[in-house]
Amino acid sequence: MEAVWIVKGIENVVKANPKRLEDLLKSLKKDKELFEEIVISAYVEGLISLSKASELLEITQDELIDILKKRGIPIRTLSKDDIIAEVEAIKWF
Repeated sequence: MEAVWIVKGIENVVKANPKRLEDLLKSLKKDKELFEEIVISAYVEGLISLSKASELLEITQDELIDILKKRGIPIRTLSKDDIIAEVEAIKWF
């Protein structure tokens, strides 16, 4: 893939200046479809949990599950981190 250099460049910029990641995320969120693809890809790869993915997309877990089902993406069972995140979320109420 010829665009791998872009990903490596982003990694280097963010390492040197972590604040740039916040700027990049703001820009990515403007393109909702692209951001959704990135978040779902991270979920599929096991890099983030279902709860983190729904938080990033600013939708409920049930809404995300519906999106995943429509795309034929299997729902992972809750990990220890997922359960901890759920407990922490409940504490906010």
